[in-house]
Amino acid sequence: MTGALGQLTQALADRYRIERELGQSGMATVYLAHDLRHERKVAIKVLRPELSAVIGAERFVREIRTIAASDLWTAELVSR
Repeated sequence: MTGALGQLTQALADRYRIERELGQSGMATVYLAHDLRHERKVAIKVLRPELSAVIGAERFVREIRTIAASDLWTAELVSR
């Protein structure tokens, strides 16, 4: 595996097994992965590199907290 997906797979290999790409937007790519520690499917959102310096990590931390605290998070979100 080469390129960005190969780098992501290698970087997360001890915690997640990347299964496939779920979708892309102008800002990020979302992958379906298997959380090896908790034995569950998860979505991993990867910000496009050219935007990461502009937007920063805090925006994604807020997004994670919002989804985790709401009813938006369901198994169906990552099963599609």
